[in-house]
Amino acid sequence: MSTKWVYRIIAGLAIAAALYILFPNTEPNPRPTFWNIQAGDNLSVLDISLHNSSLEQAIKILKAHPDIALFTTQQKKGEPEPDMHLEAYFDDVFDDGDKIILGLEADSDLLHHIKKEAYHPEIFPNHVIRVGIQERLIPDILKLPIRSITIVAERSIMFEDFKAKYGEPNKLVDDGQGNAHFLYPALGLDLIQPAGGEQVLQFVSPETFAQELLEPLLKTQHKDK
Repeated sequence: MSTKWVYRIIAGLAIAAALYILFPNTEPNPRPTFWNIQAGDNLSVLDISLHNSSLEQAIKILKAHPDIALFTTQQKKGEPEPDMHLEAYFDDVFDDGDKIILGLEADSDLLHHIKKEAYHPEIFPNHVIRVGIQERLIPDILKLPIRSITIVAERSIMFEDFKAKYGEPNKLVDDGQGNAHFLYPALGLDLIQPAGGEQVLQFVSPETFAQELLEPLLKTQHKDK
């Protein structure tokens, strides 16, 4: 083989390596149509069944690894202890780059234990506190069931198409901040369409829809008046 061909082969391999680094050959991971919402006694979204699927199962389904943390707010003097909740945040899911937040079912003892350890706490300007999770607690947290699903859609589905699939919303609420909330109690869904920005879908169990989504929204709407 001539020296000229050796140089050509080396150059070709170098170009191929550079292209692989810049444009890796990853497997396609398309978003399921309409996020594969399955209504019924066991509401399922993206093949994740609320209160039945564990975080570990959700990770396998979404083919991504989340950032898990506890969230609460600063306690004011004389006021009761603020609510605490665990979230698993998935960034850049599916080929569309959706963001997905899974709320986890956790008992009070676990939440207080995480808060007490105060692992890498962060306090934000809005008084929200984020507390990280110790590595030794991760195996137990992976077993926790999913209690809520929030999707921030990088590429929206046209609402007319959504209505054709699931019907008219039960209620439409303007929260006074430029966000339209299309409420589907049977799906446990508050579909939020901002005046400008990414579409957000919040799912909880239909049985707790009024308590967890509708009532807080109506209270916010009342305060803005």
